[in-house]
Amino acid sequence: MDWGQFFVEKGPAFFWLFVAIAAAITEGMTFGLVAIWFVPGALAAMLVSFFVEAVWVQVAVFLALSVLTLVLTKTVFKKHLPQHTSTRMNADALIEDHGVVVEEINNLRETGSVKVNALIWTARSTDDSVILPVGTLVTIKEISGVKLICAAREPSHETEKK
Repeated sequence: MDWGQFFVEKGPAFFWLFVAIAAAITEGMTFGLVAIWFVPGALAAMLVSFFVEAVWVQVAVFLALSVLTLVLTKTVFKKHLPQHTSTRMNADALIEDHGVVVEEINNLRETGSVKVNALIWTARSTDDSVILPVGTLVTIKEISGVKLICAAREPSHETEKK
């Protein structure tokens, strides 16, 4: 058997096999559904290459099956795939959290500290004319630099009943 002739005749099949393997390796390295749909497209094109010499037919089969797999992945299986939700990280996670004033908050005197989740933070009021005394429950409204911008916590309906 002439191996050179064999590879010339079966070259397109080896090319599509290489594309399928490369796509599978890429997918295995990323875990993000970025290349998986190319694997069945390349395998189908490889099978077609045994029967049809026209490269455009092989490419058309590759593209059609890859697009079909992409659409199925993104629509049919979307509800079964884990959904990425944005999670506030670091200090941003404190916004809308609650704390207690441990040092009087007075914006005009530039004083104030709040204890939130067992940590003490420098704090200021959302309103310069409001002074929040020690022991006041506050809600963090925003973060400015390293300071928490707080407002007195609105009493909940359960606290009013007690």
